Amino acid sequence: MKIWDLEREYDRLIPFISEGRERRKASIGPAVQKIKKELLAHGEAALVEFSKRWDGWEKEYPLKVTEDEIREAAEAIPHGDRAIIRGMIQNVRAFHRFQKSKSRTYRSRGLLVKEEFVPVEKAMVYVPGGTAPYPSSVTMGVVPAQLAGVKEIFLATPAKKGAINPYILAACSMLGVTEVFRIGGAQAVFAFSFGIGPIPKVDIIVGPGNAYVEEAKRDVYGRVGIDMLAGPSELVVLATEAFSPRLLAWDLMSQAEHDEMAMVGLISPSEAHLREVEQEIDSLIGSSPRAAVTRKALDENGFLARYKDIDKAISLVNAIAPEHMELIGDEALGERILYPGILYVGPSTPVALGDYYIGTNHVLPTSGAGRFTGGLSVDTFLRRKMVVKAEKEFITRYGDNAERLARIEGLFAHGEAIKARKESK
Repeated sequence: MKIWDLEREYDRLIPFISEGRERRKASIGPAVQKIKKELLAHGEAALVEFSKRWDGWEKEYPLKVTEDEIREAAEAIPHGDRAIIRGMIQNVRAFHRFQKSKSRTYRSRGLLVKEEFVPVEKAMVYVPGGTAPYPSSVTMGVVPAQLAGVKEIFLATPAKKGAINPYILAACSMLGVTEVFRIGGAQAVFAFSFGIGPIPKVDIIVGPGNAYVEEAKRDVYGRVGIDMLAGPSELVVLATEAFSPRLLAWDLMSQAEHDEMAMVGLISPSEAHLREVEQEIDSLIGSSPRAAVTRKALDENGFLARYKDIDKAISLVNAIAPEHMELIGDEALGERILYPGILYVGPSTPVALGDYYIGTNHVLPTSGAGRFTGGLSVDTFLRRKMVVKAEKEFITRYGDNAERLARIEGLFAHGEAIKARKESK
């Protein structure tokens, strides 16, 4: 990876990162639109064809997984692993339990306004499964939906050769999710947005995915709700002091191994430190079964940056708004880091720990979306409902002003509606 000098090359590094993001979108946009077109034209048959083409199906399988399959998969995994998954679920549930927004009431003379929160009825949780199984993503998507009170929760995940990883199904079993569909990729997003064959149209689609899933979610927003654009993984580490090159190497590799399009970066005041981390990566990467994916992500989307002025480093972090952020060293700087999807502070808080067992949600905004939205939460599945009641006292007091504003805006019927209320007995 190239070492960038922030003082001299800041204005080139930002485009390198943003152009990489846009390049990934541009390369897949037409392919995603083709998937959508085929799906709308051929329906369920297209879903099966996509699964044969990309998931290696040698025959046609039912799109919906049976409850027997879910139960048998849960029983097949080791007892110790079931206990670990159950512990993860407990931690995630414990953290998310306090997130639900409370109803609020505003009172003024002659006016009552209630702000209530109502859960959506149908949600689809997308769980990646193309290159690795993610029982953790089952938990992260389902638990906040359940706590929000969503009535119907559906889950979609790719099924290689027709089979879903048993750990994913075990997590579904423990969470009581029975509406599971063996379908992945952009086609899953489109299927649950339009309602295709046995697949229902839902109100919201949540969950992380590759760039194809992200692009499909971007396309369907407005037809259904989405949590955020949660595409290929991102990690930026700011180490303001020398820290174990080996541990930093593992942290960077832990996110790079997700996807060839993952973006990772390390910012340090020492070029020697950056070189040591790079050497550790070269030494360790061969031991990873996902070495090829990791190496491509590092080579194409990774960066190392040296700074002299900490303000420049903070500016870079806020401009990137990375999905994950680690701060090691001067922890007081955390107050100035404004837009990460999540900020992990200190030498004992690696991203990987948060992905599994801290309890915070690992479905987080990517591609700079952290500048305007946060991670998946209970509130994601709730919509704000406003209930307003005005008494005669209020319209007597403010009716003339409201009517005049209607006249200013040239909306005649608005003004007459207000005037009629004022004059009614």
